[in-house]
Amino acid sequence: MQNFIYNSPDAMCDLCKSTRNPHPDYDETIPITSIDIGKKRKLTLCINCFFVHKECSEKEGQTLIAYLSRLNNLSLILDKAYKKNSNT
Repeated sequence: MQNFIYNSPDAMCDLCKSTRNPHPDYDETIPITSIDIGKKRKLTLCINCFFVHKECSEKEGQTLIAYLSRLNNLSLILDKAYKKNSNT
């Protein structure tokens, strides 16, 4: 089972960019976990993204690591394209 860190002051999800717990009854940071996705590459995921993407990877028949690596690569490409288009 994946370990999650609670109440980390600098908690942020690399995928959804959340920093606060979305549940209205909790005024705390989101629980996060760190996952190695390749050579010198780590993703920090909130508990919600972890379980959503774990389920998606299982439906696609991929390992979670391969699925997250692909998502991270797509995110990097989109960020780069956005930055290029916003400079023109």
